[in-house]
Amino acid sequence: MTENITVKVDDEHVAHLDGVAEQLKAAGMNVDQVLGAIGIITGSVTSDRRAALSNVPGVAGIESEHRFQLPPPDSEIQ
Repeated sequence: MTENITVKVDDEHVAHLDGVAEQLKAAGMNVDQVLGAIGIITGSVTSDRRAALSNVPGVAGIESEHRFQLPPPDSEIQ
């Protein structure tokens, strides 16, 4: 199963964000965005490859994306 994730890069590696993104790709992540100003890389990964991302130098944390769906305005449940 594939999940959308956000990877926070530590302060020491923010200057080398593109390199960290390349290492994440090599570890199995599909990189969507590299947000240099805030040290974040977004993308997706299969559940069996997620643990490998933690071993990439510079990765400070990995969070799953949470999606919420509200019912339509004309729905009976509000």
